[in-house]
Amino acid sequence: MNQITFPWLILLLTSSLLVLGAPVQSWNVFGPDQRKPMTSYDYPFRTIGYIDNTRCTGVLVGRDLVLTAGHCVLDLKTREIRKDLTYFRPNLINGKSYQKSWISHIWVGTRDLNQKQEDDWAILKLKESLGEGFGWMEIAEETKENVQCGGYSADFAGGRTPTLHESCQIVSEFQGILLHNCHATRGSSGAPIFIVKDDKAYIVGLNVGEFRGDSERSLFLPAYEEKWANTAVQASRFKQTVEDLRNK
Repeated sequence: MNQITFPWLILLLTSSLLVLGAPVQSWNVFGPDQRKPMTSYDYPFRTIGYIDNTRCTGVLVGRDLVLTAGHCVLDLKTREIRKDLTYFRPNLINGKSYQKSWISHIWVGTRDLNQKQEDDWAILKLKESLGEGFGWMEIAEETKENVQCGGYSADFAGGRTPTLHESCQIVSEFQGILLHNCHATRGSSGAPIFIVKDDKAYIVGLNVGEFRGDSERSLFLPAYEEKWANTAVQASRFKQTVEDLRNK
């Protein structure tokens, strides 16, 4: 784990990940689009939020901790942190959130995503303890159940209201990366893939990319195929770091 402190950070969506395709900065939809507007102010949906000056999603995983994708905070050409990341806004709906917090610190899984795609995660520290009011998601390393995925897809409401795919699956694993069929498009980088048990949400994966060959855009396909899968980081890659930071 690399630790970096900066007063300003920015998310970047120009990564070239995964050997089966060209750049993976947006996501695929399989069959009829199953996404719907996520406009609830209830837990756990309110833990999901938007990171200003970016096209990325984040989710509260502690009182003052937000999980997102590593490529969202790294300039992949220089491997440095971008310098104009400002606020995290939980439960942003129609471009409005009633609370926000300055991002003061960041931990990343790796700076070298070309070699360690399985560690495409980052944890942001907030100045305010928003989790005390909004709650947060726990981390569960794996599941065979149907999952949910919620994030700020740019093709819906300009990415200013999140969408939710309520019942999708983690289908398989490829070189340490999860392959899934949850519907999402550009802007859902950092979206949690989660389950709900006993009124508590558990993250089982972190949405980060797609296979789409030479296409510059997400694919809308008649059915799921592994060669066009959406991809996620396994929760086991960041679970211990989240737990350690909560206990600091």
